[in-house]
Amino acid sequence: MKYWPEHVQFIINKLSEHGHEVFAVGGCVRDMILGSSPLDYDLVGSATPAQISAIFNRTLSVGARHGTVIVLVDDRQVELSTYRYVELDAEVSALERDLAGRDFTINAMALDVDGNLYDPWDGQDDLKAGLIRATCDRAEELFAADPLRMMRAIRFSVIYNFEIAASTYAAILKMNQLLAEVATERIRDEFNMILVSERAAQGIKKLQASGLMAYIIPELEALVGFDQRNSRHNKDLFEHSLAVLEGVPAQIDVRLAALLHDIGKPACFTLDENGVGHFYNHHLVGMKITGTILERLKYDGQTVKNVSQLVGSHMTRYAKLRSSSLKQLIKLVGENNLNNMYALQKADILGSAPPFDFSELDKMKQEIDIILAARQPLTIKDLAINGDDLVAIGYTPGKLLGATLQRLLYAVLENPEQNQSELLLQMAHSWRNETDQ
Repeated sequence: MKYWPEHVQFIINKLSEHGHEVFAVGGCVRDMILGSSPLDYDLVGSATPAQISAIFNRTLSVGARHGTVIVLVDDRQVELSTYRYVELDAEVSALERDLAGRDFTINAMALDVDGNLYDPWDGQDDLKAGLIRATCDRAEELFAADPLRMMRAIRFSVIYNFEIAASTYAAILKMNQLLAEVATERIRDEFNMILVSERAAQGIKKLQASGLMAYIIPELEALVGFDQRNSRHNKDLFEHSLAVLEGVPAQIDVRLAALLHDIGKPACFTLDENGVGHFYNHHLVGMKITGTILERLKYDGQTVKNVSQLVGSHMTRYAKLRSSSLKQLIKLVGENNLNNMYALQKADILGSAPPFDFSELDKMKQEIDIILAARQPLTIKDLAINGDDLVAIGYTPGKLLGATLQRLLYAVLENPEQNQSELLLQMAHSWRNETDQ
């Protein structure tokens, strides 16, 4: 039976020829037992980084100090590590010591070159039982060594729809504050994997219940149990946000927007004389809060912009918009982000109390489709003139020039037929004369 892809088999053969032990470990073994094809392979064995580099022509020394080298075969990468020594009371093999240092039992299994399974910590039993359990029941020690493992426990439980073992979960509750010591980028990347998973809402719920969310997006805590006091809403703010999260595609921008779309509501909450709750301008307040959160978590600028605009536009309704306003909406949200806006608004409606009315959303989408099909001007770049043309008629580069281009764009958004160079220059010239008076 063939267990390994050719590039992995090549590495195994070369190491064996030089007298070294080698085993496949971790996620690739877990995936193979579950019947899925691993995306990548991690190997561990007796060879040191120096020996690995001497055996293979192409290597990357990414973690040689910790015994890890990447071997390249036909542009495929395989991570190869020297056995890690873990202090244990019992006398066990080097492989068992290495496996004891891995996070969870389902990741602490190994396969030898012939496909024989080594499972000293009962990972296969936990896979069958649907259980995420810290290896050797050393959860506190493992979480102290790398607190991000607490988030990984939740991610694995969500991906595989497993339960977290009671002792492991108790350690998370006890040690959740250690997550504050982890690099922001690592937290963000782990959070993203939870957020785009099939059971993202379940993952967010577990992060909140375990206390970990307080060190990721503490602003969400204000939503938990928040009664909206409005007949249009049959869920508290947190449960509503989770419902919306479940209703949008598994794409990071729209998932973030779904989670945060009502983050501004607690700050905007008012009660009228009848005791009905209102949240005026919560989308605008939420847009600012969202930007702050995403910048703190070190998302890239485009993601911050896309998600913030989605949050800011999630209350847009067709009945309140003229054609020029729709064009400004397209410009603000971004043409490539429109489908995410539609998905978010639809999920927001479905996450509220019935009856569900999509008529306004459908009309808005139809009108936007007409505008896009006609390729009408939407941005300053679409104008028939540019800044150089304004300089030629006497403008000086600076704020006034930029403001004039913006003013011309608003005029063209209102009336696309005005997008003619001669007409735009006449308008700009007359406005300049006004400022000179």
